[in-house]
Amino acid sequence: MKRILGAILTAVFLSALSIPCAAADTGRTYPGFSDVAEGSASYEAVKLCYERGLMNGVSDTAFNPQGKLSIAQLVVLAARLYNLQNGGGGTVPDLPDLRQPYLRFYDSEGNLFASFNSAQELQYNAGEQPYISLSNASDAPDLPETCKLEIGFEDYGRVRSFEGVKESHESAGGTMHQGFVGTGYRFADPEARVFAALPNRTLMEQFQEAWWFPAAFYLGIENVLNIEGELFYRASGGNNGDGGGYDPAVRFSKDNAARSLFAWLVDLTAGELEVLNETVDVPDVNPDETQDAAAILRLYQAGVLTGVDQAGNFGGERELTRAQAAIMLARVLDPALRVRPGG
Repeated sequence: MKRILGAILTAVFLSALSIPCAAADTGRTYPGFSDVAEGSASYEAVKLCYERGLMNGVSDTAFNPQGKLSIAQLVVLAARLYNLQNGGGGTVPDLPDLRQPYLRFYDSEGNLFASFNSAQELQYNAGEQPYISLSNASDAPDLPETCKLEIGFEDYGRVRSFEGVKESHESAGGTMHQGFVGTGYRFADPEARVFAALPNRTLMEQFQEAWWFPAAFYLGIENVLNIEGELFYRASGGNNGDGGGYDPAVRFSKDNAARSLFAWLVDLTAGELEVLNETVDVPDVNPDETQDAAAILRLYQAGVLTGVDQAGNFGGERELTRAQAAIMLARVLDPALRVRPGG
């Protein structure tokens, strides 16, 4: 059960309110890209995505509508979309100082009674309801019955808070944790994401120089996804971490994004979308077999996805063009653009 706290703290992501509200006015004026003709299928979408701060051109005068989106670009778009859908201006915060995480415990009166940083060690159990031990005694009367745990980084504006309840342990002989004695706090976590399945400090330091990593980190700290266990695994087709030689620092900027990865990330970051099409039939999406089928079908139901041919096939393995991304993202931003039954 003993693990280095630094791996916990730099791994943890900090949550924020997820209340959809009106899109922010970014003050951006559409420049009129020369390669997106007014009246074309993607014109209004490209214009909207630019004005909202979601997408940029490849230069001051060109958008390159048929160009492909890399995985790195898609990750940044997903982070901007999440920010926009939650009342921001489509910006991705800079990385905090990853060397200065902290974990602080407060009592019900707001008094700090324990504080740790990456130089400390704690005993914890990262289950569905994570437990942290603060004392080696089977009963520690000096610890309050409840606590508020704050996890964050020095001089960084986002702090994640959890309510904990005091709990004592004295493991019985013959059990896996035989001889473990301690008192600490249990933290209710319905999504099992307080400590479980989080990227570690080594991961943070390895990728912090990648231009797209602040966006990935932002989606992590907002509790949208797990960087290594979900994003890297999903983008690599399951090859990362198992000797497959997949290096996101190199591959994310080189590899083009597939429509399936786009759908997965948009579903995670767009928030709850109104169901416009109760019944959808996507021939190449099997609800029981297709990866991310639930996300894909939700976006069809919301009128965001429409398929790649007249039959309505999704074409999940096809590479995504910039114009296609703009059209689908614009439908997320503006409900009036979504495809309705018979549309």
